[in-house]
Amino acid sequence: MGTIHEFKDDYNIGKRGEDLIRDYYRSRRTTEGKDIYIVRPAQAWEQQQGADFFVVNHELGTKYFEVKTDTQSRDTGNVALEIQIVYGDTKYGIGCAMKTFPDYLFYWIYPTSEVLYWNPQKINPFIIDWLQDNPRIVETKNKNFFSRSLLVSVDAMKATGVVQTLEVPLDILQQHIVDREEIA
Repeated sequence: MGTIHEFKDDYNIGKRGEDLIRDYYRSRRTTEGKDIYIVRPAQAWEQQQGADFFVVNHELGTKYFEVKTDTQSRDTGNVALEIQIVYGDTKYGIGCAMKTFPDYLFYWIYPTSEVLYWNPQKINPFIIDWLQDNPRIVETKNKNFFSRSLLVSVDAMKATGVVQTLEVPLDILQQHIVDREEIA
């Protein structure tokens, strides 16, 4: 059943992605040098809904962000959209790609400067279409659960018009890469 992952390794790389997005938004300044965004970690109840951060901005208002980091996307050209989680043999849950609590899902193509992001409510209709059109689904497991992810090409994601791209400046990117020679 799919690839086996170590939770600690996955957690650590995921934390790097969260830190990257946090630092990116915290580094944004007005021409007067004032913070544009206020970013705080999600509280426990917000994390249970799928959020990693709560972000406040004068123009955007308040938003919740979720961050995913993919270490294979650069080589495969695909995004892995987690559509289902199975705990044990009987407890099924919706995957992060289908959750609609966070206002934006950020998807870091590690170790590049490219981060895809989208509103989950707007991408879900495309996920339904991709699931009906000869889907490529992979399973990944660790000690506590396994997940099913729909593989979609980065190009197909961008072609929806829903998915946007954020380019992280090199000075921020370098802080979050394990091996600086990996930077693409």
